[in-house]
Amino acid sequence: MSNREIPKGLRDLLPAEVKMMRSIEKKAGRLFHSYGYEEVITPTFEYLEVVENGAGGNIRRELFLFMDREGGILSLRPEITVSIARLAATHMQDALFPQRLFYQANVFRHVEPHLAQYREFWQLGVELLGASGVGADSEIITMAVRVLQDIGLDNFKLSLNQIGIFNSLLEDSGMDPEERLLIRSLVESKDLVELARVLEKVAIDDGLKDTIAALPVLHGGLEVLSKIPWAEKNRNAATAVNELLKTYDALKICGVQDKIVLDMGVLRGLDYYTGIVFEGYSPDLGYGLLGGGRYDNLMGKFGFPRPATGFSLGMDRLALVLKNRDSEPQRYLLGGRDFQTLIDKAGKLREEGYVVEMDIEGNSREDLEQIAQARENCILLYLD
Repeated sequence: MSNREIPKGLRDLLPAEVKMMRSIEKKAGRLFHSYGYEEVITPTFEYLEVVENGAGGNIRRELFLFMDREGGILSLRPEITVSIARLAATHMQDALFPQRLFYQANVFRHVEPHLAQYREFWQLGVELLGASGVGADSEIITMAVRVLQDIGLDNFKLSLNQIGIFNSLLEDSGMDPEERLLIRSLVESKDLVELARVLEKVAIDDGLKDTIAALPVLHGGLEVLSKIPWAEKNRNAATAVNELLKTYDALKICGVQDKIVLDMGVLRGLDYYTGIVFEGYSPDLGYGLLGGGRYDNLMGKFGFPRPATGFSLGMDRLALVLKNRDSEPQRYLLGGRDFQTLIDKAGKLREEGYVVEMDIEGNSREDLEQIAQARENCILLYLD
């Protein structure tokens, strides 16, 4: 191992990448504040019990675990929502709800790294705690659309679902928990061949099989809901369909319906989602840009039951698809022989909002001209 290597799945961020991420943070933070959301910060690691209590035991295989000197098993945070739920249960027992919170943080997953998937990555998101119903869901989804637009992305869609539809269908099936988990993963990954093979082996009604098999490809407008006939036979599924319709209608009023599609294959990977769920995609990248939804049972796991919903942005992935950078102020390279003159001039230019790099090595005018040419958007000012 070279003494210049870094661990697998991590990366150094160079100035241009950091500028892009800071720009995303600034624009998103401005939007979140405009909706009344306040920023919170949670610890970089939590007790394993907290993480598994919130996200479910299946997440352990993706965790970075270590032990403290008192023998406690700790985990680097794999996401932030569970930490926000714990934070609220710890510090907000007497607060007035709903609470609107946002965060920006690095998170850690022990995954196989490749393009747009790292073991350390950055998330930025919002949580609306203590509010249920269509109004809360539409606020969160509208913010998800607006934040992508505000940071400069236009070529994207939000895929919308109500996870209660899928869960209710599986309850009707009578399948055991392991079979349900497998079916869920195959629907999410849209593995139609393997899904058909697995469904062929389970002893459930053929009509229900056909409905489940079709879910990964039911994608589009309201017409897709007419292609889930089995949902009409299940009261809970019918209720979930009705909630999805109401949310879609609310998003029309919010003016973002052109960015919304229905997708019965969107289930989200974490166990805590209970209702409306959504994911944001751009054809410029084959991975999700954001994801979120309703998680009404999560806070109750920390002894503080409240309805909740939210979403998080994948900042690393957004940086890959954003093409337009913010314009930067004019940059000057200042050179000359009199140090006092240079200091005075540099101070005045900086007060006017310019970026000023001052020659501190006594270079000649000719050398500084070459340096200025190598800098982007840089003008040489040589003060004799």
